[in-house]
Amino acid sequence: MKPEVIKKKFADDQEYLLFEEKGEQKHELINGNLIAMNGVSFEHNEVALTIALLFRQLLKGGKWKVTIDSVKTKVADGNFLYPDLMVCPPNPDKFFSAQPVLLVEVIAPASRRYDLVDKFTQYQKIESLQYYLCVEPEQQVVIFFSKDAEKQWQAETFTKETDVIKLPALNTQVTLKQIYKPD
Repeated sequence: MKPEVIKKKFADDQEYLLFEEKGEQKHELINGNLIAMNGVSFEHNEVALTIALLFRQLLKGGKWKVTIDSVKTKVADGNFLYPDLMVCPPNPDKFFSAQPVLLVEVIAPASRRYDLVDKFTQYQKIESLQYYLCVEPEQQVVIFFSKDAEKQWQAETFTKETDVIKLPALNTQVTLKQIYKPD
């Protein structure tokens, strides 16, 4: 199922942010198109919450903010997207960050192509972004995209409980066991 797309012009970022703040449904903004965000399953929510709590604990006391799905990221060309989780430096803006280091999407069947292709294409435009983690909620599969020293994106797929995903820019790492079977 394709997400609902609505053409809408906004005078500036503030007009879009005000529209979102007052609205009952969340919308991503890509190239003048509002993309309606669908609801999620219990499995999706459980995995997203586990990952948020994990990163909050791992990065506690550090220089990073961990946000969940209601905080937007802003892409260099002015598009706004809602990742399921974002790790970024403290930000002066109340509703979004333009400097995430890590973005996480929990993949839903209805949004698989959108998350893996369309959103990733947008996310690659964010200079500060080092990692993009795509997590399957119903099976133990994580697709991990990371930017190398030449600023090229590399992809790895992790499936074993003991697999370790290294995040040196955040000075941490996670295992699939921590994501799927936390103690």
